[in-house]
Amino acid sequence: MPEIVHGLAALESIAGPVPILCATHRLTRRLRLAHGRAQLAAGRERWPALESATVAQWCGTLLGEALLGGELPAELAPQLVLSAAQERVLWERILEADADTNAGDDFYDRAGLATAAAEANALIEAWKLPLPDGAGNEETRRFLAWREEFRRRCHPQRWLEAVRGLDWQIDAIARGAGRLPPAIAFAGFDRLPPQEARLARVLAERGVRVLELRLEMEQEGESVALALPDRLAECRAAANWAARMLEQSPAARLGIVVPELGDVRERLADMLDEALQPAALAPARAESPRRHDFSLGTPLARQPLVQVALELIGLASGRGRVEQARVGELMRGVYWSAGDETDARHRLEARMREKLAPDITLERLIRFVRRAAEREDGRAIAAPRLLCQLEAMQAWRPAARQLPSRWAAAFAELLAAAGWPGDRSLSSHEWQARRAFLETLDGLGQLDALLGKVGAGDTARQLRQLCSERIFQPEAGGRAQVEVMGLLEAAAEPMDGLWVMGMNEHAWPPQPRPNPLLPAELQRRAGTPNASAEVQLAFARKLQQRLLRTAPRVVFSHAQGEGGRALRPSPLLAGMAVVEADGVVIDLLAGLAGSATLEQLDDNRAPAVGPGEKVSGGTGLLRAQAICPAWAFYQYRLGVRALDEPVEGLDAMGRGTLLHAVLERFWAGRGSSELLAMDSAQRAAAIAAAVSAGIADFDAAREEPLPPRFLALEAERLQRLVAQWLEVEAGRPAAFRVVACEREIVLEIEGIAVRMVIDRIDELEDGRLLILDYKTGKVSAASWNDARITEPQLPIYASLVTGGELGAEDAADVCAAAFARVRLDDCGFAGIAAAGGLLPRVDGIGDDKARKLFPAVASWPELLAHWRASIAAIAREVGEGDAAVRFADEKDLAYCDVRPLLRLAERRRQLDADGGEP
Repeated sequence: MPEIVHGLAALESIAGPVPILCATHRLTRRLRLAHGRAQLAAGRERWPALESATVAQWCGTLLGEALLGGELPAELAPQLVLSAAQERVLWERILEADADTNAGDDFYDRAGLATAAAEANALIEAWKLPLPDGAGNEETRRFLAWREEFRRRCHPQRWLEAVRGLDWQIDAIARGAGRLPPAIAFAGFDRLPPQEARLARVLAERGVRVLELRLEMEQEGESVALALPDRLAECRAAANWAARMLEQSPAARLGIVVPELGDVRERLADMLDEALQPAALAPARAESPRRHDFSLGTPLARQPLVQVALELIGLASGRGRVEQARVGELMRGVYWSAGDETDARHRLEARMREKLAPDITLERLIRFVRRAAEREDGRAIAAPRLLCQLEAMQAWRPAARQLPSRWAAAFAELLAAAGWPGDRSLSSHEWQARRAFLETLDGLGQLDALLGKVGAGDTARQLRQLCSERIFQPEAGGRAQVEVMGLLEAAAEPMDGLWVMGMNEHAWPPQPRPNPLLPAELQRRAGTPNASAEVQLAFARKLQQRLLRTAPRVVFSHAQGEGGRALRPSPLLAGMAVVEADGVVIDLLAGLAGSATLEQLDDNRAPAVGPGEKVSGGTGLLRAQAICPAWAFYQYRLGVRALDEPVEGLDAMGRGTLLHAVLERFWAGRGSSELLAMDSAQRAAAIAAAVSAGIADFDAAREEPLPPRFLALEAERLQRLVAQWLEVEAGRPAAFRVVACEREIVLEIEGIAVRMVIDRIDELEDGRLLILDYKTGKVSAASWNDARITEPQLPIYASLVTGGELGAEDAADVCAAAFARVRLDDCGFAGIAAAGGLLPRVDGIGDDKARKLFPAVASWPELLAHWRASIAAIAREVGEGDAAVRFADEKDLAYCDVRPLLRLAERRRQLDADGGEP
């Protein structure tokens, strides 16, 4: 058994430097930092560097020196010890070959299966597991065949995977290779794995004093258990605990231990910023030194600068169709930009969403950018540098197949031609991410011997995988006082306080996770990691004991529920004192509201509409103002709107526009007499002609013509739909002629110029007019009796537009306003008329059904007066700058483009605090 020593200071009493072999790379760094702090605290200005390394690093350095010194014959050494990436690639190639041999037996998750195979092989080698006989299950038999092929490919090349490479190094040390120090310490191991235990025995046999460095306290600290509503509340409570502890002891060093740290890392980081350094939330302070530090970085592939590089490589090397959303994200990003083209690229991306299909090719994108610059309608968007970069990517034509190292050079050339990483100067973190990416790109060369000559797409996928496997943690200045660690991390020195999250029954002890490619019973008998509940329980108790010795007081928290599921605390918390979450602020808004410096502003009033100010939006402006004044202000006065989502073919709005075009074509020069005079064949021919002409006009106006097959299907649908609609028109009781379709009018209402397009105006035999508004969705006139009319189009047309403006020869009266509901198998009219009998199923204002909808209105003139007054009042609100978040029903905001700006969640919270009063 190794001799136990407590703390780094105990090593200084041992003669000569004592190398420390650590369980993780991160612990080596943390030990060096702790050693440096201790030397500074002792008043030293210079001191010998602490020798800390992982077992693999130390053995590799020792045997490398032995080979250089001639202590070991080079021909006996392995030609190559495979890196993790090289081993993964070799396993993947073996699986690929096996799938090709067994036709139709391709693996759903080849990368995941390769990882499982590498883990199973490492268990066999490290734990010296007896190989299962042929009676095992199919998965085990297949794995053993893959393993045999793995060894066959490695043997002639003198390759060893990492686990056998470490065995070879230990064997060489046992034979006397390497100059060993008088003492060596192991640190961070809750139990020594078999290979590390064997190394300790070999070192002891060669006369080395083997130590176990305990970094925690000799006695357990006080432990308490705390229940919180959910995982998010745990994060908030831990962050606030750290803030309170540092407020009480500014020099304290604290730890937060988080199982599955990667799942909550970003949320916890934000909460620690809020609690410890609120000023760091400002974008300009994004990279300022923090008082907290995470032991776990993030995959390099998740760095925005690297994401852009990988996307550019994928776009150029794929040569096929790519999601427009990915291209749009590139165009909006700062790492593929030109400072003088930023606005143009953003506008191009917005237009691209409107005009192009969800999947596009590089060639189609180039054509789109070129046409956008050549438009002569005043809407040209010029982005010459973007066009040059896209053309350079299109012209990039390296060899079809070459070694990964050659592809690395080709990808670097491509990125330079594409303008990556943009024009602006890089920050420190961005520069480090760029350097790490270029190192990873250069590292493609390590795959030459395993992959041989491959295509651009395969190499791009390998590069993305390498970037996903590399963990990136930017270096930052300052001294972190709060260390956030995973469960398996060991602190480099005792702390002043420790918080351990996630101590729920389902997670602690961890669930067994035996390797699926080896018999579970074989793993249980050997006691391999994750093999059984007994192994996990012993592991959890050992680790929890170490946590209890890390600080004088340790808080173990657990969630009471998550996602509607009740959760229970871990049984390992039994016997601990239970404390309440008193004083823990879980809601940031509540915390801010309690600040003495918080100032409340009434922001429901915008500037009034000034003289000459144009307010766009037409009837949509008045509709939004009636539903919620803030909606109207943000969308129509400030111009905020949601970006379009690209669709394949036509969206609902496009189909509606096409229907309008077809009906306009049909009714040109026609009325009810012409319709009724047609027999069925003539009507079908007229419909077909209108559909053909409407589709031709519509398609000609598009940026990208629709596929012929799609147009044929759409024509068939429209012919059925229009035929059904004309059956309804033919049943109208009053004769009519169509006097206008798509009539554009600009009307001034209370000083607000409202531009509108009236779908259709019919004239009856007595000269009165009837206004129709086509709808392909659900319609309702229920708000027409309200003080705030939320569907104001038809009331505006009927009550405020004169006969002359409507295209009538005389100042004729409007006698009806109705929605024309044009839907397959659900066609009809919905509205109100001056008298019954003008439109099918549309009541007159004096009819009984109409009185239920308009109980306070006795006549048609009274209804028109009500509409004029209501619409005028809404228009005055716009002019006066009423921009309050005020609405009758939140469901009315379902299609609001600016919902995020309305801050509905905050509004609900304020209403609850005020007793529900708006």
